[in-house]
Amino acid sequence: MEDSWKPKGWLSIFYGLVIQPFTFLYVNKAKLFWFYLILIIFFSLLDTKLQAIADTKSWYHNIYFTWLFLVICPLHAYLICRGYDKGQSRKWYAGWWATLVCFIMFFTFLSLGRTFIYEPFSIPAKSMSPTLNPGDQVIVSKSGFGNYRYFGLQIVKKAPSKTLKRGDVVVFQYPQNPQIDFVKRVIGLPGDTVIYRNKNIFIKPSCMDASANCPGFTEVAKEYQFTDSEAGSEHEYYKESLDNDSYDIKLNSNQKDLFERYFYQVGTQTDEWLVPDKHYFVLGDNRDNSLDSRYWGFVPESNIIGKIAYAW
Repeated sequence: MEDSWKPKGWLSIFYGLVIQPFTFLYVNKAKLFWFYLILIIFFSLLDTKLQAIADTKSWYHNIYFTWLFLVICPLHAYLICRGYDKGQSRKWYAGWWATLVCFIMFFTFLSLGRTFIYEPFSIPAKSMSPTLNPGDQVIVSKSGFGNYRYFGLQIVKKAPSKTLKRGDVVVFQYPQNPQIDFVKRVIGLPGDTVIYRNKNIFIKPSCMDASANCPGFTEVAKEYQFTDSEAGSEHEYYKESLDNDSYDIKLNSNQKDLFERYFYQVGTQTDEWLVPDKHYFVLGDNRDNSLDSRYWGFVPESNIIGKIAYAW
């Protein structure tokens, strides 16, 4: 009889260990499934935040709060099995196979979304400060950029259908080591000429027809905000405006431009770069503490993973 069904205790424990919140579908408790799923998502985000900025001496270093659910979920599911009321209505998801199918569908949907649409990243360094700081979390919009990976594994790579604009903050594979992901701001588009001199940016936009009245160099405007002292250095904060975007940048007033380390491009001056076709010139907002296009060159469009859509 259908009403005599009862979930097996050992299976609820196994599911609680392996697929955690889905074990509550198996024991016929959908509300508990949603409760634990939301809790696990919340604590996963908390763990990501804490571990991204964890000091090796902090008590929570390499300790994850989501580990608690490896104990809580199996134990709670097993207790439900022990006191299970056989007279209650059995839902369609309350079966070992139905629970497994729900998990597979959820995992597939999540994986496809992470691969092709949105992917979360953590900010590990200060190169984009003050816009993005160590420990900040970002959601990257990947759709249309053609570089689709899942946890570093290349799934699909094709020509992008989207282009970037100046001022966009992007995540990309570091050209000198594609296994490392960088976050920088797009300054120069294909065909642009960019000059970084005395902590100022000058851009000469691409001009397809050399005989036309092409625009010359224009300085990127910035407005002084305030000065702050950090670790013995004075940092000046500015509001920089590029095309239709405004954002904050940080400059170290005690540090000279390291032009002797700049990437050298044949046919240009030391602090000048002509952006090749299908490439971008990028900078960090923390201009004197950023390894960017000034030092290693340009980002191929095929290396672009996506554009930051949301940060917190």
